[in-house]
Formats: sequence, C-alpha cells, structure tokens
Amino acid sequence: MRILITGAAGKIGSTVARGLTGRYQLRGHDRVPIPDLDDTVISDLSDFDAMLKATEGMDAVAHIGAVPGSRYSWEEVRNSNIIGTYNVFEACRQNGVRRVVFTSRAGVLSRYPRSITRTVEMVPTPVGHYTVSKVFGEAMAYSYAHQHDMECVSIRIGNFNLARDKPEHPHQLSHGDCVRLYEQALTHPGVKYEVVFGVSDSNWPLYDLEHGRRAIGYYPQDFADVPEDQREY
Repeated sequence: MRILITGAAGKIGSTVARGLTGRYQLRGHDRVPIPDLDDTVISDLSDFDAMLKATEGMDAVAHIGAVPGSRYSWEEVRNSNIIGTYNVFEACRQNGVRRVVFTSRAGVLSRYPRSITRTVEMVPTPVGHYTVSKVFGEAMAYSYAHQHDMECVSIRIGNFNLARDKPEHPHQLSHGDCVRLYEQALTHPGVKYEVVFGVSDSNWPLYDLEHGRRAIGYYPQDFADVPEDQREY
C-alpha cells in the first residue's frame, strides 16, 4: 500500500511515518526537508502542482500538514489550512486516490462543558481561524466522500506531546496510539465518511471512544488514570 503523509517533518507526521515504516510504501510531504524518508516532495501546501506530484500513484493520504495553532495570521491559516486542504483533496480526486485521512482537532467541541462526554454527533463550536479551518477540512472530507465516491476519515486530535509518550489526561494521545489510530483510519475496510476522536483511553470519559472502535477499529492501548479530585468540570 502506497501512503502519502503530509506534514511528515512535524510531530505527529514524523511519529506516524516512523510507525508505518517497513510495512507500507511511504512518501512524505512538507515545506521543510524530511530526513527520515527517502521519497519526499518539498513545497507549501498552497502549491497545487506540487500536491498533484505528491499524490500521484498513492493509494491513501494522511493529511497532517497545517499551520498548527492560533498564533498564526489569517493569511497563513488561509494558505495552508484552507487552500492547502482543498489542494490535497482535489489532487487526490484527480489522481484517483481512494482514501484520505484528514487531521482535525478535538477543540472543535471545546465550548461544551467537561461534565459531559463529547460525541461526533455534537455540532462543532469553533473559536478562532485555526479551529474554523479544521471544521472546513471536515466539511471538505464529507463533501469529497459523497460527491466523488472517496473514502474519508476525520481524526479529531486532542493533545500530542512528542516529549511525553504516555497519556496523563483524557485529551492526550500517546505515540503508540497515534500510529494505531492513523493506520486504522488509512486501512480499515468499508469506510465512507467517519469522524473519530484522536485520544488515548482514560477513566474520565470526556470523549466517546466507542464510536472509533466501531467505525474504524481503533482500540487505544494506552490509558490515562485521572484522579477524581483532579478533574476540571
């Protein structure tokens, strides 16, 4: 299976690339060099011709690349996260890529109280251009899945820390679970369009993980044990 990873030089992208190396034929895309992969395309996501080149011959794409966070200007968010996300999906359509996994964020539901479990049925409550761009990406994934007969999964990532492997909070995604999650999203059969939460397991049920088990077979193996008196409701 031939898989393109955008954002392959970043924290999540490099973790996924290392975890999948040796079992899949990988290509990386980023705007900076990617030392751990031999097959790479270096460009901005806003360069459509480069995205056509990057997606050519691929069976699936893990679209992880983006400007990460609210500190970036509207112009930067627009170019990478809005135009760039369109470029990825349209390049995949033109090149016949069947499966696209879009990296969203759990923060699209941040306005809901922590006393209730967040589910994929809840209406997103985005605040800020960065989070709005993630809702846009989810909508693009849904549209391409239903208009162009592609298979798309949106992963709502919680918190990922390259320096801390094991989860200590229900928002966190361990390194091992990160690889398991993306592999399932890229390979699980029978997917049309799904949204799943990208967090490890926890005794604080802040996110509905059962849906991810049913939808793409994602069974997190790492667990955050959060004492009751440390839960912030």
